[in-house]
Amino acid sequence: KQWYQRRVRGNLEYKKGESQTNLEFMQETDFRKILEQEEEYIKTMCDEIIAVKPDLVLTEKGVSDLAQHFLLKAGITAIRRLRKSDMNRVARAVGGQIVHRTDELKECDIGTNCGLFEIKKMGDRRY
Repeated sequence: KQWYQRRVRGNLEYKKGESQTNLEFMQETDFRKILEQEEEYIKTMCDEIIAVKPDLVLTEKGVSDLAQHFLLKAGITAIRRLRKSDMNRVARAVGGQIVHRTDELKECDIGTNCGLFEIKKMGDRRY
């Protein structure tokens, strides 16, 4: 199987404020609205990734459980928290481009020089 890989330098999580944010809910529906906004934000990011049809997404930061769900449902594997140096090596090896935002993704950014992708566990670490 030919693996098409996409690297995202940012995260695939709902953006949280840099400082602590306090929310006060007067009704249960207020909390539900916040959750719906978060889900819609993550779904939009995942839809932008799914549109370019990668098999694998690598990111330097986190991937939320919800994003993993949407991507896995589309047959896309997501690997999170890679070091910047590893991301650059992978980008060179597969001929892809690193993008910072999902709305910047284009099919020409996807690396197609990866014949096989596999994860091996050696001791406590996975490679």
